[in-house]
Amino acid sequence: MNWRLVATVGVGVTGFLVAAAGVTELLAATTEFSALVGLPVGVLVGAASAAATRLRLWKNPDARPALLGVAAVGYAVLALAATSYAISSVRGFVSVERALVIALLVGVVAFALARRHPDRFD
Repeated sequence: MNWRLVATVGVGVTGFLVAAAGVTELLAATTEFSALVGLPVGVLVGAASAAATRLRLWKNPDARPALLGVAAVGYAVLALAATSYAISSVRGFVSVERALVIALLVGVVAFALARRHPDRFD
């Protein structure tokens, strides 16, 4: 498996989600259509973080566990959002808070696995 590509896309997704949600929420009180500002900012941050991961950060073997942990958070948030959208019986269980807690736990587990077995993630 190409772990560099997995980390690049995942870090980009995580960067997009964090920046878009953060800017949208910060501007929500003062700007009526704050998502119109937050989404392009999220795209720029996601693209920049993906490019930095692909071109510079992956070359440092000590940074790989952190990159894979951050990538796992983004993938977990997307998977939980898709599950909540597609399966109506899960909507009551998967709230935003629970999804974030589960995603952070997935990120910590991915970080720990990559840290424990660094030779598997070249």
